[in-house]
Amino acid sequence: MLHLQNIQKSFHSNTLNELSLFNNFNLCINEGEFVVVVGSNGSGKSSLLNLIDGQLDIDDGKILFMNQDISHLPSFKRRQSISRVYQDPSLGTSPSLTIFENMSLALNKGKPYNLSRCAHVSQRDVIKQYVTLLNLGLEDKLDVSVSWLSGGQRQALSLLMAVCSQPKLLLLDEHTAALDPKSSQHMMKLTQKLVEDFKMTTVMITHQIKDALEYGDRCVMLHEGSIVLDVSDEQKHKLQPKDLLTLFHSLSL
Repeated sequence: MLHLQNIQKSFHSNTLNELSLFNNFNLCINEGEFVVVVGSNGSGKSSLLNLIDGQLDIDDGKILFMNQDISHLPSFKRRQSISRVYQDPSLGTSPSLTIFENMSLALNKGKPYNLSRCAHVSQRDVIKQYVTLLNLGLEDKLDVSVSWLSGGQRQALSLLMAVCSQPKLLLLDEHTAALDPKSSQHMMKLTQKLVEDFKMTTVMITHQIKDALEYGDRCVMLHEGSIVLDVSDEQKHKLQPKDLLTLFHSLSL
C-alpha cells in the first residue's frame, strides 16, 4: 500500500549546519497494518509522517501509495485519501462550529458541498450513531460548540472525524501526548476500536512504550533516520518494555 523507496532528506541544505536525516531510507507498509513508530526526539518520527502526507518534500527517492507515485503530489491532494490526527486537540476540529457541523464537514470531505448543504438534518441520525462510538455521551450534545469540549473529548472527536471519511491511510502523530492519563487510556482503546471497525491502515507515533507494545500489530523503532527495530505479530507480542528501554539506552550511548 505505502512504500518509501531510497528516501533522501536533509535540512539546512548547502549550509554549514546541513543535517542529513534520511539516507536511502526504505519502509513498506501493507494494507490493513497498524504500525506503531517509536524513537527518541530527533529520530525522524514526525518527519516521516510529514514526508508521507506531503508537508515535507523529499530530496530524492520515491513514495508510492496505492500503486501511484505521490513523491511530488501536493499535500492537499494527498489529504483526499490520507487523514492525520495531531498532538494538539485544537488542530483537528473547528471550535466555532458544533459537534454536528464538524462531523458533517468530515463526512463530506472531498465533496463539492458548502456547510449549508452538508450540514443537513438528514445526516443527524447517522452522525449520532457515529458519535455514540466515542462512548463519551456526546451523542446527546450534537448542537454544542466544540469550544466547550474538554481536550480529551475534542481529541476523540478529531479521531472520529479522521476515520469516518474512510481514508486509505490514517496517521496518528502522538495524538495522546497532550492528554491526562485517564483520557489517554480512553483514547488508545478508542483508537484500537476505530482502527479495527473501519479496517484502517494506520501509522501511529508514540513515546509511550506501554502503548507501543499493547497496540498495533507491528512496531518500528527509528534512530537518527534509520530503522533499528521492525517486529510484528508473535515477535512483537513477545517484546517486554525492558527490551525497548534497553535498546533505547544502548543507542543513546
